[in-house]
Amino acid sequence: MRQQCLTRALTILAVLCFAAHLLPAQDLFEIKFTDKANVKYKGLLVIFNDSKMYMRVAYNAENMYKVVNVDYKSEHGKTDGSEYLVLLGSNPKFITAAGQYGYNPDHIIFLENQEKPYLTDNPDDTSKLLHADSFKALTKQEINDAYLREFYSSTESDYLALRKMFGMDLSTLKLKPNVNTNTNTAGTTMHLIIAANTNIGDIGMSCTRDQSSLTAEFKGIASSLGISYKQYLINGDNFTKAAVQNTLNGLYPGTNDIVIFVYRGHGFRWNDQQGAWPQLDMRSSPYTRIGDNTALDLDYVFKTIKGKGGRLNIVLGDCCNSTIDMPSPLTGSEFLAMQANNNYNDDKLRALFMNTKGNLLATAASPGEVSWANNANGGFFTVSFLQSLREEISYLRDDAADWRDLINNTVTGARRKSSTGVCSNCTLQNGIYHYDVTPKN
Repeated sequence: MRQQCLTRALTILAVLCFAAHLLPAQDLFEIKFTDKANVKYKGLLVIFNDSKMYMRVAYNAENMYKVVNVDYKSEHGKTDGSEYLVLLGSNPKFITAAGQYGYNPDHIIFLENQEKPYLTDNPDDTSKLLHADSFKALTKQEINDAYLREFYSSTESDYLALRKMFGMDLSTLKLKPNVNTNTNTAGTTMHLIIAANTNIGDIGMSCTRDQSSLTAEFKGIASSLGISYKQYLINGDNFTKAAVQNTLNGLYPGTNDIVIFVYRGHGFRWNDQQGAWPQLDMRSSPYTRIGDNTALDLDYVFKTIKGKGGRLNIVLGDCCNSTIDMPSPLTGSEFLAMQANNNYNDDKLRALFMNTKGNLLATAASPGEVSWANNANGGFFTVSFLQSLREEISYLRDDAADWRDLINNTVTGARRKSSTGVCSNCTLQNGIYHYDVTPKN
């Protein structure tokens, strides 16, 4: 029988050298493993993002069927020059067979070029390291009511949400509804404006990655909502202050339209600057002198878009907010870039984009801070925004979709990605935002 232990030092990382393993964009994974006493375990890993996930573990012991819930978050770093990724288990709670039984939460360790991870419930003893029997992403065809009942009771909200997600008895569910979900989308257009410094030598690859992710995401959202979609890309050789200004000058949204502006590039502050919002560095070459003709105030962009009269305006700046002479904030460290895939709740999506009005301005770093990115995943703030968006509209969220929750989770997610446990050479970035979004009348 597994007993709870008092300490959880990850000393195993001192003897194991392993690299980051990035899980694909998928919600549900199954892992099977067998302990030294030949007890077989079956786990259902439910992922929201890199810092929020849980696993239901089912097994038979002491002539009883037991299910325990374990919370997880990822930790990534380097040891002896090699990168590692581990999913840290904590807070075990029995769903069945509670009482005198304890459960030592498993840590899941991913090694480079291996399909199956390792597990340990005692990182102080390397002899207890287990190799998983199997590990796989679950398909829709593999998930039915009988499968879910292996891990959930019939009254749990996540059980009901997963049933709805996979099309089981939709009429019997009792999830909290969003208000005014039957919204008329006729005549609505989503305008997506992305200014991405894709040509710059240091962060160009990460900007390209984010541009691709953002365009795919919002084009898909517009299609799902059944609204029109217009895209304005300011990148490559066209990445200039004049191009942004011309795009904004030629923008004429309707009163029910959605305008989304995202900046991905370098940012800075003038030495005598008083305002909190960064200057956008509209140079595609470091050999161009910085000046008024290459700098654009993010607050100016926000006020210009706000004045255009669209119903919902979202302006995001993923850039530094530090003095001009700071070094490039590009890191080689990667993080677990996972997010929900095809589990969005259409009612929540409509509530977020169609049943709200107002304005949101957010940037990735507070004054004096840098904003981090890497080439594999993109900007920490942009990735966190997309993760938070998917989480907000998930079936597994039983509350109403809300932009304030979304942007709070974005800021928190980017801060965690820049923390020492996830990025060993980063400094913390603390995003800031202005929020003025209300329900649509």
